[in-house]
Amino acid sequence: MQIRVQFWQAFIKSSSPVRSRIPNFFSPRSARFCSTMSTDRTRQPPWHAPAATEVPTLKVWNSLTRSKVDFVPREGRKVTWYSCGPTVYDASHMGHARNYVTVDILRRILRDYFGYDILFVQNVTDIDDKIIVRARHLYLFKEFVKENPTVTPEVVEKVKAAYSKYAMDNASAPGAVEELGAFTAGLDLAKEKEQNPKFAMHLTALQKAAHAIANAGKLPTEEWMESVKDVIVPVLDAEKGSSLSDPAIFRDLAAYWERSFNDDMKMLNVLPPTLVTRVSEYVPEIVEFIQTIISRGYAYESNGSVYFDTAAFEESGKHSYAKLEPWNKGNKELIKEGEGSLSKTQGKKNNSDFALWKGSKPGEPMWSSPWGEGRPGWHIECSVMASAILGENIDIHTGGEDLAFPHHDNELAQSEAYHDCPQWINYFWHTGHLHIEGAKMSKSLKNFITIGEACEKYSARQLRLAFLMQSWNGRMDFKEALVQQVQALENSMNNFFTNVKAIAADEKAKEDSGITIPQRFTALERALFKDLDAAKKTVHASLCDNFNTQGAINALSDLVAKTNIYINTAKAEVDVPAISEVARWVTRTLSTFGLDAESSDAIGWKEADQAAAGGNKEETVLPYVRALSTFRDNIRALSMAKADPKEMLALCDRLRDVDLVDLGVMLDDRETGGALVKFVDREELLRIREEKEAKEREKQERKEAMKREAERKRLEKLEKGRTRPEEMFKTKEYSAWDEQGLPTLDAEGQEIAKSKKKKLTKEFEQQKKLHEEFLKWREEEANGVIA
Repeated sequence: MQIRVQFWQAFIKSSSPVRSRIPNFFSPRSARFCSTMSTDRTRQPPWHAPAATEVPTLKVWNSLTRSKVDFVPREGRKVTWYSCGPTVYDASHMGHARNYVTVDILRRILRDYFGYDILFVQNVTDIDDKIIVRARHLYLFKEFVKENPTVTPEVVEKVKAAYSKYAMDNASAPGAVEELGAFTAGLDLAKEKEQNPKFAMHLTALQKAAHAIANAGKLPTEEWMESVKDVIVPVLDAEKGSSLSDPAIFRDLAAYWERSFNDDMKMLNVLPPTLVTRVSEYVPEIVEFIQTIISRGYAYESNGSVYFDTAAFEESGKHSYAKLEPWNKGNKELIKEGEGSLSKTQGKKNNSDFALWKGSKPGEPMWSSPWGEGRPGWHIECSVMASAILGENIDIHTGGEDLAFPHHDNELAQSEAYHDCPQWINYFWHTGHLHIEGAKMSKSLKNFITIGEACEKYSARQLRLAFLMQSWNGRMDFKEALVQQVQALENSMNNFFTNVKAIAADEKAKEDSGITIPQRFTALERALFKDLDAAKKTVHASLCDNFNTQGAINALSDLVAKTNIYINTAKAEVDVPAISEVARWVTRTLSTFGLDAESSDAIGWKEADQAAAGGNKEETVLPYVRALSTFRDNIRALSMAKADPKEMLALCDRLRDVDLVDLGVMLDDRETGGALVKFVDREELLRIREEKEAKEREKQERKEAMKREAERKRLEKLEKGRTRPEEMFKTKEYSAWDEQGLPTLDAEGQEIAKSKKKKLTKEFEQQKKLHEEFLKWREEEANGVIA
């Protein structure tokens, strides 16, 4: 090795001609050349970073700014959320459904679409003036009915007195029952309702009571008592309400309606809160909260009650009162309504001050406090419970728009006073009111439809779809036109999911039998995926734009329509993976809105009967097996009897049109290949079958009518043949005839012209033919050939 190295070194230094043509690999220049060659071969080419596409970000309407603002939680992906829950004193109605289902939709979108981790707290108000009044009224009325098993003259007189007071206090109506008719006849009801929204409710109560009083002794006692209930309970409460002291009277009513509310929410598929708080379980914390506010100089005690000092709060230089609706600061009607019907306003420094603690009077539940026996004010309850769990700064607070002032404004004031912070809530989201055919719903007006009543007419899915098709924070009018839109959308989605699942199942059956399915990606599929991508972008942009679910639903509906066009165009060459991808994405998006799918990667939403289905495998499968077994038995019997093939085809039609329809299975006959198997709602199939049968009956009736008309015309024609051709021209129009009976002379004795004679001969031959048919018909009739 050493010798070879020495040789090459000597060779390079020599002046040999051969040497001059060999590069000097040991020179600096050659070293640079080799280094460059080595680097060019191993170095990666430049990488070009892709340009980022601008994607919409979530902007939400914030009642605190009255504008759309960027949604930015305090702690990254974690969101704290407090939502005003129910005041449990009566059945939940459609207005509640509008609020709680809408909030549920927003919560699901934030969690399942935008990927936030949400701590969702919702309260139950089980201490409130409305609960106290309702509990006392119900208890006292039950006692009144128990004490009066029959309608005596004394009971009637007591009710008459109650009627008189109710009429004058609530409707400015005459106190005498006999004068109600004349009073009502002269009413401008629309004007009265405009001046007093509760007027119609009070008038209805008076009319029911007047009818009962006039029919005392004629109506069943239970019906009579129920008719006078509204006018008698205020009197009973005034007489005995203050004597009630059993806490169970109030607690039991609230507990009953809380359970009812939870059942309604479950029926509407509303997610349960992460945490539920009850006012009755937070009274010690409420007392401590109020003490802190007093110590900061923002509240004062008066006659056993404690009031928030709105003037001191605003004059502090650090806070602002009524951030949500400053224009309502001095609205006495709203302030009074917010304080409750049992509240006394004596001792308040300012009209806008509100109760943090209410000194209890006889007949009201009470708890101990530094200011005496009493109970929490309405507004303080939410502040304390939300703060106890979520702290001094909360991302989201939701509730109906009617709560903005004074309830939510008072919440903000007392919470910011307690925490000594400038902003307790970052985003206030208020859901819009629900109107039924233009009229606002209200428990106090007694014009509401309960959730239970609504679900007897509409499914929970239809109600949720109706809310999805409206702006979440705008007024919603629930009317027949909207219901029709919802039903059309639901049917469209149902048909789409059914078709895709049936086509996919059909292809799988072919693959299982060994058939290779072509997997070509043509221009049709490229266009479909382009539509899918566009729909995804539209849905994202819509949801980023203040949770615009209406825009998202429209995008889904458009995509379904385009996919249906693709299926009809591609026919037997439809690409199942492509349409399945569309269907799964549509399903996932609908599931994000609370329209639950059967599984995370399913196609279509759960059917009502599937959600409630149970039982074992045999119970589920047996009806289908029995239908096929019966079909086999009948086909086998016909085959053994060598029956007409038409009878077998009739059995096939019965299996398709009757037996499988009763099981919720549709067989869709196709021009090529076997029938497409679809699982469809049984009631829907029965409806389709009834419509088909009705059309078939109409068709048969038209056919029978045509047959009767044809028979009438045939008989009419035969009747024309009754006259013998020899006698048909024996009229005054002619005076002579030949041996066949054809005219030769007219009435004046003139010879018949050749042209007319030709015409008469033709008529003669026609009548001869008709007469022959007539005679044949008579003969057949006589022989019993014709029924």
